[in-house]
Amino acid sequence: MKYQHAILLNTFFFLMLVTHAAFAGMTISGTRVIFPGSEKEQTIRTNNKNKKPSLVQVWVDDGNKNSDINNIKVPFIVTPPVYRVEPGKGQSVRLIYNGMTLPQDRESVFWFNMLEIPPVNEKMKDTDHLELAFRTRIKIFYRPTALNSNSANEFEKLHWEMISPMKGIKVTNPTPYYFSFDSAVVSSGSSKYPLVVDMVPPFGSKEFLLEQKNKSITTINSIDVRLINDYGSVVNYQLVYSSGNTISIKK
Repeated sequence: MKYQHAILLNTFFFLMLVTHAAFAGMTISGTRVIFPGSEKEQTIRTNNKNKKPSLVQVWVDDGNKNSDINNIKVPFIVTPPVYRVEPGKGQSVRLIYNGMTLPQDRESVFWFNMLEIPPVNEKMKDTDHLELAFRTRIKIFYRPTALNSNSANEFEKLHWEMISPMKGIKVTNPTPYYFSFDSAVVSSGSSKYPLVVDMVPPFGSKEFLLEQKNKSITTINSIDVRLINDYGSVVNYQLVYSSGNTISIKK
């Protein structure tokens, strides 16, 4: 019993350590970057909410978060790539377009990465302890000059259809914009069933399937969809059954 008690006690302290350490102090102002094709650079603001200084590394990837950042080919340079931020202070970084050729008939998407490296705790350097480096990623949407709208304004152009039997919905995007979704929930009778949402690319399609695998629904009342707009805010839409497998936006 004493041995078991020791294990539980050690586990408790370990979990406390994880909980204490698992706190990202560095934040990014905004949840996405819209980069107009007419601009040469954009500014991204990062802030240190910690009570200790943080060392930060920033870079851009093409969607593969495990890519070697030294060999990756992307259209943006971030400067400064490494910097120190004092407690309660912030640092602006420049996101500069390097002239790499990108499609001009549709949006392109990339990812801004911020890696927060915690400072060495001198009091704990000779003890067994857990230190975590936190990585934050947000999307960068490159929007060519020929495009003068956005996904929220083009939402009504999306085509929606049920996957029969009702295991989800298929979304077809005939526009040149990316559509990012926060959630989608099917109402059937008095029950609600979440769908697994994904970003829908320009001139492409995606299937939003039920979170509960191998399950289907016989009838639907409506589908509540939450779209994320250019500002990172959520816009709510409701879809209703039309005919056949067709779903339309409720007016």
